[in-house]
Amino acid sequence: MSEPGPSVVVVARSPAVRAGLRALLEGRGISVAGDLAPADLDLSPLPFDVIVAEATAFADLDVVPDVPAVLVGDDDDAFAAFAERPVPRAILGAESGPAELAAAVHAVAAGLAVFEPRMLRGLAAGAPPLVAAGTSGELTPREREVLALMAAGLPNKTIALRLGISEHTAKFHVGTVLAKLGAASRTEAVMTAARRGLLPL
Repeated sequence: MSEPGPSVVVVARSPAVRAGLRALLEGRGISVAGDLAPADLDLSPLPFDVIVAEATAFADLDVVPDVPAVLVGDDDDAFAAFAERPVPRAILGAESGPAELAAAVHAVAAGLAVFEPRMLRGLAAGAPPLVAAGTSGELTPREREVLALMAAGLPNKTIALRLGISEHTAKFHVGTVLAKLGAASRTEAVMTAARRGLLPL
C-alpha cells in the first residue's frame, strides 16, 4: 500500500483561480485541505504539507508562513516571492500543467527547490539574481537604501513609495538583503547589519 501524498492549501485572489488550482491538484491525486484568499489566510486549523499559491497572492501576504510553498506565476512576482523563502519552494510559470504542478508539490514536500529552465535562462540574461541564504555578498547601493528603511521599521509598501519603485521590486530587494545577510527575518537582518557596521548603532 502506497503512502499518502502531500496535502496542500491553495491560496489565490480569485475564486476561479483557486478552483482551477484545486481541480489540477486533485486530478493528480493530491489532497487539498482548503483554498483561501490572501486576506483570509489562517492556516492554524488546516492539516497540510505545502502551500500552492498564485504568485501575486503570495506577494500580498503580510506574514509569509514558514512552510514549503509552490508559487504559480510569472517573472517579478515569482522572483520576489522566491527570494524571501528560507524553506523548500518552487516557482512555476502560469502556463504550467497538472503534471508539472504535482511534481513541484512532491519536490518541495521532499525538501527541494524547483524552478523552470526558462527562469534559469532569464537569470543568465540578467534578471534579478536569486541569492542563497547565508551567502555573503556585498550589498548594492540600492540594497543599502532598502536596509536603512528596513531598520526604520518600514513595510514593503512604504519602502516602495520612498524609493519610487514597485512594491514587488521592494519585496525582491528585501529578500535579497535577507539572503545576503543570512537572515531569516527583518529583525535578524538589521541586527546582523549593525554588527557588521552596515548601519549606525
